[in-house]
Amino acid sequence: MPIFLITKDEHFQVNLPHLIERVSLLVIITFGEMVVGLASFFTVENFSIYSVLNFVIMLSLFLFYFGEFDHAIDEGSSQKGLFVIYSHYPIFIGLMLMTVSMGYLLNPEANLLVAISFFYIGIGLFQAAVLANGPYNKNYLRYPRSYYCAQATLYLAALILSLLFASNPITVLSIATIFTLAIAIHFIYFYVTQNKKYSKSNWGFF
Repeated sequence: MPIFLITKDEHFQVNLPHLIERVSLLVIITFGEMVVGLASFFTVENFSIYSVLNFVIMLSLFLFYFGEFDHAIDEGSSQKGLFVIYSHYPIFIGLMLMTVSMGYLLNPEANLLVAISFFYIGIGLFQAAVLANGPYNKNYLRYPRSYYCAQATLYLAALILSLLFASNPITVLSIATIFTLAIAIHFIYFYVTQNKKYSKSNWGFF
């Protein structure tokens, strides 16, 4: 395990850009599993508003993740990559929980309260693990406390509203869609604003 290599050798170093690329590829594979799980919603017989909402949720999560790890994180830092590696475990678990829960939300035989709970546990793990890497961002892209508070507020608001409307799957999915879009847009706004403030180019993101 990497932790043992680091404790044995204080001069142990990794190629951080390569490490981030490797773990990001695993995340892409996990998103691929989500695509496979959602494929049944995109048949001629099953296509509906649920299909669109699930797709927007997946796309928003993808933007949120790759905004952080492809554009915000400082690949030139001297960190050994240990936190990057282990913070991806909750990302993988979160994505898998969401993938399973998306199917159960539309299953009339499923317990909707349980499905919603697992869905938001998954989103919470994913969001928290991505945000936890904020201290390793480029200096001008490190998140202030207000950014973390806004992200936490959006999560709690979405969770509470979803539990209140647990009996209506379309409302729950709509709330989740708005939430995931909001956290992705929040990141993009922060990224563009900071780049403009420090006279950096935004073209790398778009």
